[in-house]
Amino acid sequence: MKRLNHGIFILVVLFFSGIRYTYGQKEIFEQAKAAMDEAKYEEALTLIDSSLAILPSWEEHYFYRSLILQKLNRYSESLQDINTFLTIHPENAEANHNKATVLSDLRRYDEALEFFEKAITLKPNDEQYYGNAGIAAFDLQRFGLAEKYLKMSIAINPEVALIHSYLGLLYILNQELRKARLPLDRALNIDPNHYHANFHRGLYFRLSGHPDSAILDYQKALTVKDHDYKLHSNICIAYLDLKMYDKALESCNQSIALNGSLAEQFVNRGVAQLNLEEYDEALSDFNHALTLDPNNIRALLSKAKVYYKKDQLDLAIDAAHKAVTMNPNFADARHLYGILLIKKTGGKKGCDHIKIACELHDQYACETLRNVCKK
Repeated sequence: MKRLNHGIFILVVLFFSGIRYTYGQKEIFEQAKAAMDEAKYEEALTLIDSSLAILPSWEEHYFYRSLILQKLNRYSESLQDINTFLTIHPENAEANHNKATVLSDLRRYDEALEFFEKAITLKPNDEQYYGNAGIAAFDLQRFGLAEKYLKMSIAINPEVALIHSYLGLLYILNQELRKARLPLDRALNIDPNHYHANFHRGLYFRLSGHPDSAILDYQKALTVKDHDYKLHSNICIAYLDLKMYDKALESCNQSIALNGSLAEQFVNRGVAQLNLEEYDEALSDFNHALTLDPNNIRALLSKAKVYYKKDQLDLAIDAAHKAVTMNPNFADARHLYGILLIKKTGGKKGCDHIKIACELHDQYACETLRNVCKK
């Protein structure tokens, strides 16, 4: 009898200690979620790891740890955790959506779109799912599909500035500038300080021939986030359009200091230096641009302009000829090449190139044709 009572006693102790064990785990889990809500992601990760150590089979941990790891930019680990959760709950709409967002962070846009669409199928009334699917399709340059999903998101909830902003940018890249203005204005009516909306409307103004208005929107975007090299690069171009070359040079320098990985950044800075008569610096930037992109015709043509300014006519002709060979329908290259040939030989061949440039709708070439070639 004593042995039986002792055994029962042990079972009772184990039972209640197990309850305390589970209760303790739940308490830690709730602390982890609270830390996550406060954006204390390292603390949240430590707590959720300690909770998982108690009971590794509690799958909800993997869902939340995936979110935390994503916030910490540990995307591969985040993907592994959300996959663990999905093996148990493959039809969970939120988990499929979260997996898609991680895949987007990894720039695996084709796969991301697939899981966004699965989430939409599982939960067809969530505007966030449509919006993110639209952005994934946008990243894949599937603009028709992107427009469809973005508009469906707006139909469910028209108060999300980011979605209007991306719709405007989509129209800009699709060369439909007239359609771009309305969604961009709507985005800024919803949130006047929205970074993307200010950036995208600035791009709209610049491409519409209003660089002064573009600068105003770009500067508003800068107050929100000043470390985007693409924003500084676009500001540089707007200042070039305004012929404010000192300002352009300053913005280009900021862009390159943040991330000097694009040939166009060095071409634009070189153009500013060329107009400031800093010819050696400009030539160095154009050469560097060509190391990044050997087919950058703007860099080649700009080199020709530097050589022309430095009275190195043969080098200028050689660079302009390469630009014309690279793209025979680039009117600016034809125009400059023709002028250089006239300077060199004074012959008909130069005017032939200027005539082609005029036929390519270069109004300055047409003026040169009338004034220099007398035709």
